[in-house]
Amino acid sequence: MSQWIEVGKFKDLDDAAKQEAQRLAEYALDIAFDPATVIRFEEVDDGFRLLIDEDLYKFYQGI
Repeated sequence: MSQWIEVGKFKDLDDAAKQEAQRLAEYALDIAFDPATVIRFEEVDDGFRLLIDEDLYKFYQGI
């Protein structure tokens, strides 16, 4: 099972949160990953966390 890496925190699922998720989704598509399986939001007490799969994170960071 893959690890999930937090790449952002948002108070609401507003336009800024959706734009960041869309940016990551485009990157995921560029490297042949299905965005629905490598990007997700998780609700927490103070808002939402944007998480990406460890493999996408490695590509994103150039590791």
